[in-house]
Amino acid sequence: MTFKNCRLWQVHFEIAGKLDSLPYPQEIVREVQKKPYYIDCRKRSGFKGAQLAYTLSGEGRFKINNKVIPMLPGMAFLQNHNDRRNAYYYPEEGTEPWHFIWISFFSRAVERMVTDITDIYGQIYHIPRESNLIKSLFDYENPSDSLRFISPLEGTRLVMNILTELGNYVLTEDNRGKQPSHVVKRAQEYIHNNIGKTINVEDIAEECGVSREHLARVFMEQTGESPSVYLSKRRVRQACRLLVSSNLSCKEIAGLVGYDNAVSFSRTFRRIAGTTPGKVREQGYSPQIF
Repeated sequence: MTFKNCRLWQVHFEIAGKLDSLPYPQEIVREVQKKPYYIDCRKRSGFKGAQLAYTLSGEGRFKINNKVIPMLPGMAFLQNHNDRRNAYYYPEEGTEPWHFIWISFFSRAVERMVTDITDIYGQIYHIPRESNLIKSLFDYENPSDSLRFISPLEGTRLVMNILTELGNYVLTEDNRGKQPSHVVKRAQEYIHNNIGKTINVEDIAEECGVSREHLARVFMEQTGESPSVYLSKRRVRQACRLLVSSNLSCKEIAGLVGYDNAVSFSRTFRRIAGTTPGKVREQGYSPQIF
């Protein structure tokens, strides 16, 4: 497959008045590859800058030293172009072309930035196709216009938004617990948005697309508490707000924070808050315990 045919579209960025201390994008490319395709970063000593590559369909490979990682749809790798530990390629056993999109960026400091990020969080990320990060790359898709002129600060904003967004999608084994993974973040958002419904851990796990056991494990590793305890605390915290700010009865408040009956609500409230709903209302403020 020729260079021209493998690139479905590309956009090159021209930066007016580059500021060498700030990162800026070089190009975004959407391409498809099949055999033979092998990029050995040991042979790229003259390449400067870094890249993020994201699999759209098919399957590639990313090699770190002797560890080979299948790059499935929804997976991305971040690296410096000349990182001698790495290689990426289309596998010999592949049956479907590797379809991916990537962005490269450069500055005097960007390689150090990427090294710092990958040293802490790893080089592999799991990113939903509908995420803002991936959408921001496709915003530049225009096969008839392969050159974009942008200001230095516009370029810096694009690169920094991408790098900071990666923190939402840390899912590798060696960095779990250092940053909330997408699963934990989605679980917390689901709890927050459904605090008034009678949801349970099984419902949360189903929403996140994982098993109950997997959710419980990663949630405990990253927050220090189980999903059920987190849910109970958020319900009690919301109940405290309603007790202080409204004249609703305990039974009404119990229903608004997802409890079927006032007895179960009062028992959980006392266990979590260390006091009763009546005393919170009487005192006029919420206990600061969570």
